[in-house]
Amino acid sequence: MSASSETRALPSWARGLEAKIERDFVLGPLTTLKVGGPADWYYPAESVDDLVRALTQVNQADIPVTLLGDGSNVLISDRGIRGVVIHNRAKEITRDGNSLFSESGALLSALVERSRVESLTGLEFASGIYGSVGGAVYGNAGAYGKSMEDILLWIDVLTADGNREKVTPDQMGFTYRKSRCREKRWVVLSCLVGLQPGEQQAITDEINRIIGIRATKLPSDLPSAGSYFKNIEDPTAEHGKIPAGKLLEAVGAKSMRVGGAAVYEKHANVIVNAGGATAADILKLAAQMRRAVRDEYGIELHSEVRFLGEHQPDAEVES
Repeated sequence: MSASSETRALPSWARGLEAKIERDFVLGPLTTLKVGGPADWYYPAESVDDLVRALTQVNQADIPVTLLGDGSNVLISDRGIRGVVIHNRAKEITRDGNSLFSESGALLSALVERSRVESLTGLEFASGIYGSVGGAVYGNAGAYGKSMEDILLWIDVLTADGNREKVTPDQMGFTYRKSRCREKRWVVLSCLVGLQPGEQQAITDEINRIIGIRATKLPSDLPSAGSYFKNIEDPTAEHGKIPAGKLLEAVGAKSMRVGGAAVYEKHANVIVNAGGATAADILKLAAQMRRAVRDEYGIELHSEVRFLGEHQPDAEVES
């Protein structure tokens, strides 16, 4: 097929995006779980301008659209995702005084490393956390009693009606692992993170210390999405949370397995792809883990991993 006939075959909303758009693109390899079916259409946005243009055109055409970051903290349906998947690959990071500007497709780990190189302290808590900066803002990522809301100065978002706005952390309505982005249908484009001058060796030592702790809990040789369930909020507990992993360990979750999905032997709140796992396997295993904690403690666990794509009638999907 000639280039001109390929262009004509594309729908009208794809005008100007033709060079990068792909059909029936398999998404599993883009995720840290290495699971997931195809997108009807796939478009990699290499800049914020690319991202805004693609989102605007697709939304105006009323086509279902899914935004994918670095592929962590998500589980994609075996049946894939209908409509258009826009892959956010806008990764610029620059210094602005004692702050760091970051586009939303940059890895959080890259932002942490840039803070170390620039001798700026305040981001060490995020060391070793999977995900993109946009995903970290969207889900208010955090650890050790600190989270993104503590360091953000402003966030550039694309609103549901297609406008770009700079919003404050207060306007984001941050709570534990949540922001208003989902309810308002905001897309995070970039942000400014406020830090403080620090001593590079001390920053490096703290980053290495935290990464070392994480290395004892998270698999380096098996695909996973990190912690699967959110911790349980409890003001009387350390850092105000009861670790979900502690409850899962107590109910014997480490012995659980469904198909190619298994609970990691070193951390009861981590599901790994032990070989050939499907999304259905992972969903069934997560449901089994959730039921065990509910039956023993009367506590309902909620997924930190977002399910994306077409419904799977053969597995329990948390709404």
